[in-house]
Amino acid sequence: MKKITFLLFILLSFNSFAGEALFNKANDLYSQENYTDAISIYDSILAEGLESSELYYNLGNCHYKQQNWSNAIWHYEKSLKLHSNKRTFQNLEIAKLKIIDKIEAIPELFYKTWWRYFISIFSTKIWQFLAILSVWILLTFRLTSQIKESKKGKNLAFLSFIALTLLYVTHSSFNNNYTKKEAIIFSSSIVVNSAPSKNSTDLFSLHSGSKVLIIDNIGDWINIRIANGNEGWINQREVKEL
Repeated sequence: MKKITFLLFILLSFNSFAGEALFNKANDLYSQENYTDAISIYDSILAEGLESSELYYNLGNCHYKQQNWSNAIWHYEKSLKLHSNKRTFQNLEIAKLKIIDKIEAIPELFYKTWWRYFISIFSTKIWQFLAILSVWILLTFRLTSQIKESKKGKNLAFLSFIALTLLYVTHSSFNNNYTKKEAIIFSSSIVVNSAPSKNSTDLFSLHSGSKVLIIDNIGDWINIRIANGNEGWINQREVKEL
């Protein structure tokens, strides 16, 4: 068993080292403006099951340089799901200016905007770590504390509040990044139908680079909603899910 564990550790370490070497090579190609080869190497890293916010960000930049707006937007969105930062968000907004559809989002209540910003400060994995750590501290304090009962009760209440808050934040972050299904339109132009059938009524059109929320699916058809609240059905081949 120890030998197997050791071999797995060596294998994972080797894959990580190899991935870093490829990442640096792709970065060099990017600096030389060889975007096609850089994309090929970045994609090979993803194919090995290795991913990071920086990797998706660099891929987004490569596709942007090639004026492939849908791929640039898709990779910036993937980067933000792993780690939210101002640089990636700004590049995403610039890329959105290049696409045809300019969809006005429904105004959001201020507390929802604040909450969405708050949970995006850290990745879901970091929130999970903080939640587990807070629960561990709470249990440890409960089992080992020797201070007065009155003070102990206040501290326990405070630690319980922190732990429950972090658990709720983790749950919200997980739902936002993993449960909610979003996608980017990759076809140059599509018609959104009123029902999952080509014979249904045409509602509106969307173009490459637009972001949609997937709310249902029937066979090869997906029910989508865009930022202004409009809904309809399109073929799932027209999009790439985030």
